[in-house]
Amino acid sequence: MIGVVGGGVSGLFLGHELVRSGNDVTVWEATGRLGGVVSSEDYAGLVLERGPQRMRLTPQVKQLIEEVGLQEEVVMGPSHLPLLVYSRGKLRKAPLTLKQLISTDLLPLPSKLRVLAEVLTAGAKAEETVGKFLRRKFGIVAYENFLGPLYGGLYGSDPDRMLVKSALVGRLKEAGIGRSIVWDLWGRMGPSRTPPPCSFKTGLGALPDALGKKLGSRIELDRSVRSVHRSEKGWRVVFEGGTESLVDAVVFACPAKQAGSIIKDECPKEATLWQQMNYNELAICHMKSDLELEGLGYQVGLSETLETRGVTCNHSLFGRKGLYTAFLGGMKNPKLVESSDQDIASVATSEFEQVTGSKAVSLEVSRTKIPAWDLSWREHDTVKLPDGLFVCSSYAGRPGLQGRIQQAQALSKNLRSFLLK
Repeated sequence: MIGVVGGGVSGLFLGHELVRSGNDVTVWEATGRLGGVVSSEDYAGLVLERGPQRMRLTPQVKQLIEEVGLQEEVVMGPSHLPLLVYSRGKLRKAPLTLKQLISTDLLPLPSKLRVLAEVLTAGAKAEETVGKFLRRKFGIVAYENFLGPLYGGLYGSDPDRMLVKSALVGRLKEAGIGRSIVWDLWGRMGPSRTPPPCSFKTGLGALPDALGKKLGSRIELDRSVRSVHRSEKGWRVVFEGGTESLVDAVVFACPAKQAGSIIKDECPKEATLWQQMNYNELAICHMKSDLELEGLGYQVGLSETLETRGVTCNHSLFGRKGLYTAFLGGMKNPKLVESSDQDIASVATSEFEQVTGSKAVSLEVSRTKIPAWDLSWREHDTVKLPDGLFVCSSYAGRPGLQGRIQQAQALSKNLRSFLLK
């Protein structure tokens, strides 16, 4: 028996993989809802996503969709939509291919030549921050106008407070990228090579809902794990209220601080490291506008003074008429999330008008947290758990739903090997 702590998408993906391969598993979710940060809501016919806004239809995603029977619910987004950056008072197209680098007005000619010279620069250095690495590789202008907003926006973090060895080196290796990012990456990117964006008619929340139905009685809601303890026959799991369960292995698919609290008796050093890991808090404002902006969305250049980190164009992505989703706060201004919904909505809509020239009205304000991958991750790779304890969560792998699926598939194989020992 394998016990999975957390019924977010990581825990559900892993539970599905384990059942599919014939393993006995139970997923314990501390709340009464599955999905974690993935949450979709209908608002007068518009789908509001309170977490991730889309995923890519990679082969792994397509296979999972078929396995849970959601093929008829898939909504595809155009594969040609540009990614935009607000810089120097205007929205400009981000260069995701070498051809786009030539035509974009986001970067001046000297900066474009500096980007191409990246192939001559050295790889990552020990203890180098992501910001320093990107400036050294691509130049200051490209960093402030393009790479800084894109990479920092992905985590809601400041790249100058993220270590390359923690936050970037592993991602580059997974993508098969060596010393030169330009040489290895841009040659593969483009509308014909990048999997198209996708969602579901009722939103991404349809995926955890479908996984929950497939897992059925293997899921226990409102089941909070208090601690885990070694046992002669595996691991003894203690729940709030004092009940216990004996399992062969435990997988932590919950936030780092929660996992640290659970293992503190058995693994005090590792528990301290996990509990020190920072999460960025983001405010999410769903807006409606008459604007018909074509694009995946836009990020905000680092030299701009806006509170908005980025905006997703749900309107052009999935035909959700007039819908735009703004993300604010994060490491740039962590206290913003403490503001009232009304104040956050006012900032989001006024800045949207400043950027696009079009008015917008706020539909809903929500909040979420994502791993910061900042300097508090400095020693995350030193965590060594005892046999039978594993991690499957966003603080230990790639961001995004595709990353969660890949991690679950890899861990499922490792768990099967562990059980056969």
